[in-house]
Amino acid sequence: MKTSKTIGRLTLQLEGNEVGSDLLVTLTGGQAHIGAAALAYPDKETGRITVSVLSAPGHKEEEIALAGARFISGETKKTVLFAAGIHLDDISAEEINEINKTCAELIQNCLNNSD
Repeated sequence: MKTSKTIGRLTLQLEGNEVGSDLLVTLTGGQAHIGAAALAYPDKETGRITVSVLSAPGHKEEEIALAGARFISGETKKTVLFAAGIHLDDISAEEINEINKTCAELIQNCLNNSD
């Protein structure tokens, strides 16, 4: 799976790769890095998705990684590691809102887009 979208002065890129039967997904934009990562996996008996998230000090991508891992794991029933890193200098509150909205859209639509 691979998709991207440009909003204003930033291009967000979401890419997923199979690692055996699991998925490794990255969502980056601007100066790419890893700000947060979440691991999600389904319980085979209950179907519940368990998610754990780690965030680098000073980074704000925790919610994006958490939502991405949970959604993709829930839809695919696979273990998913989702890493997010988005950086834009002098970012405004309006840009943050638009980035969060666009990240959610990319995550929701990512399984429909594949190479």
